[in-house]
Amino acid sequence: MRGSTMRTAGVIGGGIGGLATALALANAGWTVTVFEKAPVLTEVGAGITLWPNALAALDHLGVGDDIRSRAAPGWVGGIRNRQGRWLLRTDAERFRKLHGNFVAMHRADLVDVLRTALPESVTLRLGGAVTGIEVGGGIRCGDRTEDFDLIVGADGIDSLTRRVMFPEYPAPRSLGIRAWRWIVDDVDLVDVGVVEVGGILGAGGEFGIVPLGNGRLYVFAAARLSKEEPDPSLDDFLHWPDPVPQLISAVAPQMILRHDIRDLPALPSFVRGSVVLVGDAAHAMGPHLGQGACQALEDAVALGAHAHDVATYDYLRTKRTHRLQIRSRRSARIILTRGAGATLVRDFALRALPTELFLRGMGSNFSTRNMM
Repeated sequence: MRGSTMRTAGVIGGGIGGLATALALANAGWTVTVFEKAPVLTEVGAGITLWPNALAALDHLGVGDDIRSRAAPGWVGGIRNRQGRWLLRTDAERFRKLHGNFVAMHRADLVDVLRTALPESVTLRLGGAVTGIEVGGGIRCGDRTEDFDLIVGADGIDSLTRRVMFPEYPAPRSLGIRAWRWIVDDVDLVDVGVVEVGGILGAGGEFGIVPLGNGRLYVFAAARLSKEEPDPSLDDFLHWPDPVPQLISAVAPQMILRHDIRDLPALPSFVRGSVVLVGDAAHAMGPHLGQGACQALEDAVALGAHAHDVATYDYLRTKRTHRLQIRSRRSARIILTRGAGATLVRDFALRALPTELFLRGMGSNFSTRNMM
């Protein structure tokens, strides 16, 4: 950066990571402009679990209490196989004693809390796509270029910022997984026993349920893609045990989000000159640790603390997120393992795993040592 007294920042992307970063920088005394190509700030119709590390970040940003007031208390249930047998049952109270509280909420509600918390020192530029980034600190939007002391690429896995400023970096890659996500707005549409299910694992597939409070459920399914077999469909899950078919039928097909999951190979750096990457632009990872957005919130806090020393930000965040990217890929391979033999091994291992060991093993996911 050009000097320790420079305090203007341009943030490209108005999602969770971009808004949290804008708030963190504003709290640290920066004047911030957020560029978002969408005409309104919102998020896709899906839920999110905010684990203890994410809540710690949100507390640091000053919005933790607002988040808790709009979220449902986190819930840890367990995992069953397709025959309905419990593979692993967890203990929410024991989790909280070991790691702290966590909550679940709609992503749009999280975006709304962050947007509402932005002070007057943050300007939102909505409805105009960024068309260029300059090494010297310029952001071009249409025929207008603005100069900033710091540019933050919070523009997602297909980040323009990353492609322009780090052209030698690898592109996102497929994880070979197709996923579906949706919200059930009325839990009474399905058997009330759904709240005791948690997750169901099959051969190359999984189905999960997260209570969001106020009668809403966040539901997701995922299946492994294979070159040898037809592409999976959500209809494949209609043969799974109750309440899976009910949950699929509870919403109109057009309300179900479908996408093939990708991640980024570990990037050697998130910083080039006065340009910094955060969130999925820097370290997109699969969903099997539930840490994607949580890490974007950690990024925001770390950058707010080290915006005048981005080398420290880079050291803290690459070290942390590289480990989680690897762990997420490994978790996906285990959870979505294919074949009868491999599935039996997975299920046996989960049944044999002591609950205490499982819960303690999650601890490093929630560490905040690399956030500040």
